[in-house]
Order: sequence, then C-alpha cells, then structure tokens
Amino acid sequence: MATPSRVLESQAETGSPAACYGGRLGAGVWTQYGAALSDPIGRVHRAGAETCDTWNGYMDGAIRTGYRAAAEVLAQLNS
Repeated sequence: MATPSRVLESQAETGSPAACYGGRLGAGVWTQYGAALSDPIGRVHRAGAETCDTWNGYMDGAIRTGYRAAAEVLAQLNS
C-alpha cells in the first residue's frame, strides 16, 4: 500500500493556478470548431461536457452528450 510523504492542504501550497471544474475554449473556438469535437470519427463516438453545444462544461452537458453518443451508436449499429 502506498504511503504519501506529504499531503497538500490548500491550493496555495501547490503553486498551481486556479482550477476550474470544466475545460474552457477560447473566444470563438466553440463556434468555429465545436462540431468537430462531437462529430463521430468512424466507429469512435465522443461524449463529455466539452463536446456539448448546450451547457458546455457542465454535468448537464456531459449527460446530454452521453445520450447523444448512445443514439449515434445505436443508429450506426442499426444501419
């Protein structure tokens, strides 16, 4: 079993910049390239909060894209 040598208690101790709960694209990136993040590539169907055009970066967006990707896979299997 691993034993930690030190536990960081605060973000100030880590020296890392402020964290966020989701990835953020720069201004104009989503409108220009957003579809490319969610379009299937062959048999690979992507899902996740950052691939959603509604509620991008939030849990609701992740759930929506899970349903979208599942529907895409079913459609592909049934074709």
